[in-house]
Amino acid sequence: MEKRTYKLGHHLVAFLDVLGQRDKFRGIKKPTSAQEEDEVKEVLRQTAGFVTELRTVFQNQFEAFEAGSPNMRRHTKEGVRPSFTGFSDSFVTSVPLREEGHELVPVVTVFSALSAACVVMLTALASKHPLRGGIDVGLATEIGPGEIYGTALERAYLLECRVAKYPRLVIGDELWRYLNAALVHFESQTTPVSKAITAIVKKTLQMIATDADGQRILDYLGPVVVENAGPDHGQLMIQPAYNFVLAEQERILTKGDPELIGRYVLLRRYFESRLGPWGVQVKKN
Repeated sequence: MEKRTYKLGHHLVAFLDVLGQRDKFRGIKKPTSAQEEDEVKEVLRQTAGFVTELRTVFQNQFEAFEAGSPNMRRHTKEGVRPSFTGFSDSFVTSVPLREEGHELVPVVTVFSALSAACVVMLTALASKHPLRGGIDVGLATEIGPGEIYGTALERAYLLECRVAKYPRLVIGDELWRYLNAALVHFESQTTPVSKAITAIVKKTLQMIATDADGQRILDYLGPVVVENAGPDHGQLMIQPAYNFVLAEQERILTKGDPELIGRYVLLRRYFESRLGPWGVQVKKN
């Protein structure tokens, strides 16, 4: 085997998974008629096609953020684009939190990763696809372009599959500690770069909220997202996403699954606590 040198370091990792894709594939078979062929094409559009589109959304957000950060060029020539890879209906975004090099780069790249996750979450819900994820910091090494390996990925994955439980993006304890430690460190300094880093870290912390069950979550409907959204975002994205949450709650109520009913009550409660600034009306029923 070829010998390679691997470098271990702290990374932020976001693991996101599109839910319900397997359900759409159940019963699919090779078509034997024009009608069946149309049905298969629609299933593939809703599954493989949607996943492909969501990967494009991720990449577009990273590119837009980098293009919209011209002031970074005054401080560093390093890129601020997170690493990204997709496999099946899952997505992994990672950011090396390296200690060497420019201190501003990892902080800005973390903000880019969380901002993109907010947009992807809303895009999925507005497209009638529930999305769930976990985001945390841990040790890992890069084993390929955009591919991460180590406890950082494990932590993010376990948050997604064991803690999130319904469509939301759960923030891990290590990410919370990293951001707060960075805030304390850079607030104690007086250089222009330290002040810039402090402002970005504060903005990143404002993107994290505490859900009804005490879990920290990415606040994809919160004030930071409102501040950076376009004027029609409420009607184009938030309203369809809210309509989907209501429809899913109704569907689950019909099925009579008490565990899922409780989870979607929490999801609806989160939405309705944030709708005001978006100009979307709460539905009373």
